Amino acid sequence: MPTDNRKMLSSGAVYLCSSILTQLVNLLLIPLYTRNLSQEQFGQYDLIISVQMLLSLMITLGVHSGMVRFFNEFENRQELRNTALTFALVWGTICIGGAWALSPLVSSFVFDAAEGSGLYIPYVVMISVFSCLNLIYSSFYSMQFKALKSSSIQFSVILSTLFFALYFFLSRDMGIVGILTAQLFSNVLVFIMLFALNLGTYRFIIKRDPIRQMLGYGSGLLLGDISAWVLSLSDRFLIKGYMNLSSVAVYSIGYKIGMLINPAFITPFMSVFTAFKFKAYKDEDGPEKIRKMFRLYNFVGWLCVLGLTLFAHVAVRLVATEEYSSAGTLVPLISFSYFLSGSLAFYSLGLHIANKMRINYLISLLAALINVACNIVLIPWLGIYGSALATVISYAVTSAVFYHYGSKYYPLGLSIFYPYKYLAIYLPAYALHAVFMRIEHSLLIEIALNVLLVAAFIACSLIFKFVSIRELTGDLLPALNRKSKNLLMEGAKSES
Repeated sequence: MPTDNRKMLSSGAVYLCSSILTQLVNLLLIPLYTRNLSQEQFGQYDLIISVQMLLSLMITLGVHSGMVRFFNEFENRQELRNTALTFALVWGTICIGGAWALSPLVSSFVFDAAEGSGLYIPYVVMISVFSCLNLIYSSFYSMQFKALKSSSIQFSVILSTLFFALYFFLSRDMGIVGILTAQLFSNVLVFIMLFALNLGTYRFIIKRDPIRQMLGYGSGLLLGDISAWVLSLSDRFLIKGYMNLSSVAVYSIGYKIGMLINPAFITPFMSVFTAFKFKAYKDEDGPEKIRKMFRLYNFVGWLCVLGLTLFAHVAVRLVATEEYSSAGTLVPLISFSYFLSGSLAFYSLGLHIANKMRINYLISLLAALINVACNIVLIPWLGIYGSALATVISYAVTSAVFYHYGSKYYPLGLSIFYPYKYLAIYLPAYALHAVFMRIEHSLLIEIALNVLLVAAFIACSLIFKFVSIRELTGDLLPALNRKSKNLLMEGAKSES
């Protein structure tokens, strides 16, 4: 256990640093786009990204998820990776050809005959194909706890995207097509580098048993992933239908800031936890190990939700113009919904272990239907805030249902209400901030108050015993104690 913890702590630290660096680069892209696109164009771009997310699900067919699931069940892991890569290359080529053929027929319908819309679908398909190939390499390294190699892939993609965007989008003024071109070139460049570095171990091969199991698992997730897309991204199209592209743009900025909890915490945490849970669940004390991770997830997750809530308006002023100012009030709901979505990795573990993918996607489908229904009811009433609230409601219901069914196959002894007890600390802190900001508008005083409220949140969490100092430090203190004893013994030996 101590060895596993040290490995997870070191891997988590690498993923966290990489994720923060990646997001910092991404934050440079947002003001670049918002200040050089009209609000309507930025809203259109957000819709394109939503379509890209949907198409990527059908392009990847979950092959990388299948590789992760069965990584520890095949002795020849290079062969497993090569099978995944070969399939992605073949299937991706077919998808790219289909995209160029179908684009003239569907682009005007999906994107309202916007300028350059004929290139949108082919470009997003090509981006998705090469992104999938890079993800296979990244997942392969992640499952070996090679955090530096795994995390450097995504960072390389986003960094090269920035440089290509400066040329195609800013210098050549190619608009949305310039953004997509930058994303495509960056993914292709990173894939070429990865392929060249691993050329000696690659074989063009598709093994029957590995691909059958990977696609069986991945395709079992497909309907659930599509449902998750409906849950997370279809709201843009409903907002556009009920309101306009400008509202989509404002919602998008609030969403991008709220989802910073993802790269800042959830993504690095899950990069470690995914490899950990499929290894630890077989241990006799596996449930207790996972419960400790759950308590840590809740503390740090709520800390991130509070931090994003308190600094939301400051963040909006940094990345967008004054016309996006109302986006800050969306951040608490968006960040909380992402926190709930991350907790599904714990509640659904039993279903994944038992390979009950049918139940998994049926639950996700239920959540998607609830989300659409809530959006239809709440957007006319509350506008973009109704859409954010609909996402929270959907994930809360999904958590409860996953908890019920997941516990049947692998009981963890978790409580479905455990995460919500942090509201006893979060709500007073949020209320104090909201009241104070109506009185005082100084940026420096706001930042000082926010830091004080974050410190108060940590202190109250420890006082109420929601988390312990030992859980936060992990093996750090025991390791320091062992190091001190070793030094003392070495010193005693040298004196004698």
